[in-house]
Amino acid sequence: MLSGAERICKAAGTGLANIVRAQYFMDDVRQFPGVELAWMSRQGKQPHPFVCVQVPGALPAPGAALTADFWIYAP
Repeated sequence: MLSGAERICKAAGTGLANIVRAQYFMDDVRQFPGVELAWMSRQGKQPHPFVCVQVPGALPAPGAALTADFWIYAP
């Protein structure tokens, strides 16, 4: 997921450092630490501007663990 966001950022002439909001919709929020570790492996100690929401049922894509929505500042 972050690799995809990174490609979108690059195409817009910016990087993951310019994500100003990340929303994660998960069917099991206990899996969120993996998302945070992935962020930290790319961004180090840069704050992760996120909100994580546990959805009441399965996600639309069969077997999906999360859906993400990013707001990216591209000056």
